[in-house]
Amino acid sequence: MSGPDESLRTLLAALHPLGVEPHVVLPARGPQVPRYEALGAQVHFAPLALLRRDLSIGAAFYPARLARATAAVVAIARRVRADLIHTNMEVLLEGALAARILKIPHVLHYRGNTLDRPKLAFDALVGLWTRGADHVYCISGATAEVFRKRGHRDDKVEVLYNPVDVAAFASASASDAVRAELGGRPGAPLIGTVGRVHPRKDLETFVRAAARVAARTPEARFVVVGAAEVPVEKVYAQSISRLVAQLGLQDRVTFAGARRDITAVMHALDIFVLTSRHEGFGRVVAEGMAAGRPVVATAEGALPELLDGGKLGRLAPAEDADAFAEQISGLLADRPAAAALGAAAAAAAQQFEARTIAARVWTRYQALVGHANRGPNPS
Repeated sequence: MSGPDESLRTLLAALHPLGVEPHVVLPARGPQVPRYEALGAQVHFAPLALLRRDLSIGAAFYPARLARATAAVVAIARRVRADLIHTNMEVLLEGALAARILKIPHVLHYRGNTLDRPKLAFDALVGLWTRGADHVYCISGATAEVFRKRGHRDDKVEVLYNPVDVAAFASASASDAVRAELGGRPGAPLIGTVGRVHPRKDLETFVRAAARVAARTPEARFVVVGAAEVPVEKVYAQSISRLVAQLGLQDRVTFAGARRDITAVMHALDIFVLTSRHEGFGRVVAEGMAAGRPVVATAEGALPELLDGGKLGRLAPAEDADAFAEQISGLLADRPAAAALGAAAAAAAQQFEARTIAARVWTRYQALVGHANRGPNPS
C-alpha cells in the first residue's frame, strides 16, 4: 500500500456516486486491484514507464518504453471511450501524451515533495508537466510552490489536499484488542508511527526519541505500523531492529507490520508521531488529526502546513531525536493539553473530507470536459 494509491482509492469512492465511471490503469496486478474493483472501478493493465532519477543503462530505453506505454493507454482510453485522463502521479508522462493524441482533457496530480532538485531537471520537468496538463492538482501549498516559483499561474495549478474519510476516523472507537496487538498495556501510554519502513521516514529518529521518552516514562510503549517491501526497505528494517536492540528497547517497541484497520490503529494510540525527513503531504498526519490524536511531526515540507504552524500539533526539527522526545514527553505530562490539541486537530480535519474534495474534482472534470466538447471531436 502506498499513499498515492490510498488517496486515489478514497477519491474514487467519493467520485463514483457523483457520476464518474472510473477506469484505473495499473502496471501489474497487486493488492489494490480488488479494492479498486470493490469501488466499481474497472482495472486495466499497461506497461507504464516510470520516470526515474538515475542514469542507468535502462534509462536509455525510456523513450521506447514511453512510446509503448502511451500506445497502450491510448488503446484503453479509446476502448472505454474516455472523456478525460487523470494521471495520479507525476512520474508518468503517458497520460498526457495519450490525452493529446485523443484530444481529450488531461489532469495531472503532483504528489511529489517540495525538494525540487536538481534544479535544472525540475525546471524541465515542471515545464513538461504544465504543458501536458489542462489542470494540475498539488497535494499541498508547499508542493504547489514547485510550480508557482517557476511562474505557473494559479488558475492552472490548484492545491487539493489528499482526501480522507474523516467520518470513519472520527467515529471509530478504541479497541483494547487492537491496542494489545500494537504492544499497548493497560494504563500505560502508547506512542506510534504509521508508514512504510523506508529511510525517508527516518524511523531511527523515532526509535532514539522513544529511548529518551522511556527513560522518563518507563511504562510508555511504542509501535511502528508498516511493512518493508523492496530491498532497500528490508535492509533499513534490519538496521532499525538492530538499533532497538542496542538501545535495550526490545520490550518497549513493537513492529506491527502493515495493517488495513488504520482507523482502529489511530484510536489505539495516545500520541501519533511522524519523523519523516520530508513529506509532500503526510496522509497519516491528516488521518491522525481526523481521529483526534495529538500529533508530533517534523517541521519540514507540508507537515507544518497541515498542523497550522504548530497550533494543531507539535513540531520538531528533522532528525532531532531530543526535540521529538521533548514534545512527546510534554504531551504525556499534560494530558488535558494533549486532549485539547487532539480536539482542535479533529475539528480542523474537516478540510480533508473526501466528499468535499471529490465535489471540487467533479466540478473541475465537468468544466474541462464541457470545454473539450465545444471543440473538435476526438479523432
